[in-house]
Amino acid sequence: MTEIDTAHMASDAEMEENVRPLVNEILERFNQGGVSPSQAGLVILGLIYRLMEVMHEAPEARRFFILALINLINNYLAEEMESPGTCVAAGKEEGT
Repeated sequence: MTEIDTAHMASDAEMEENVRPLVNEILERFNQGGVSPSQAGLVILGLIYRLMEVMHEAPEARRFFILALINLINNYLAEEMESPGTCVAAGKEEGT
């Protein structure tokens, strides 16, 4: 098994600082291209799938990524349970 040295990995705050501009740029590109939320979601799912393929040779990093993704989804669902109705209804696009 490949060992992943986490000592050199950025903290959450550093990661957020580095990633936020890229995320904003991607979202702006989606807006300029008129990409719907469901289309954007498919792009994100495609990127996640591709990333997991790339991480095939680094199982620890892949596990860490999957756990982070599950945690993100769990936190989102927990927030939704606290204030129901704040999510876009299933099958409906914003602005339609």
